[in-house]
Parts: sequence; C-alpha cells; structure tokens
Amino acid sequence: MSEAAPRGLSRIQGRAVVVLFLLAAVFGVSNWYWSAHEIGTNNHKFCEVVTGVTSVPVPRPADPKANPSRETSWEWYERFVSLGRSLGCGP
Repeated sequence: MSEAAPRGLSRIQGRAVVVLFLLAAVFGVSNWYWSAHEIGTNNHKFCEVVTGVTSVPVPRPADPKANPSRETSWEWYERFVSLGRSLGCGP
C-alpha cells in the first residue's frame, strides 16, 4: 500500500499566505489614501489658479459682433467660473 500525500498547506505555508494577503491589503489601502491625498493637494493648487484667473470679473460685451475678442474673453471667464464652482473653489 502506498501512503497518501498530506492534503492542504503546512502551518508555515498557511502563515505565509496570510502574511502575503495582509501585505497586499496594507499596500493597497495605503496607496488609496496616498492617491486621495495627492488628488486633494492637486485640486487645491488648481483652485488657486482658477481663483486667480477669475479674481477680476470680465463683463459681458454689449455687442459681441462688434468686438469678438471681448466675447471670447468673457466666454473663457465664464468657463473658469463654472469650473471653479464644480471644484468647490471659493464662495
């Protein structure tokens, strides 16, 4: 008769598997927190730029066809104001 091979993992192998899963979880969670921190920092810097660009209001031109460059400036100003609101910048 042949002796049956033991089934499953040894105690050391089981612990190694658990440690590897824990390491993967720790690195995954820490990466998630670091990414959230970096995104928040980047959004803060971007809010400073948007706030600086929109600090001086650009009036809407009375006749856009007479002066299309002012119409373009006003359109870009409005886009930045909208972007600032969507990012939660300023009041």
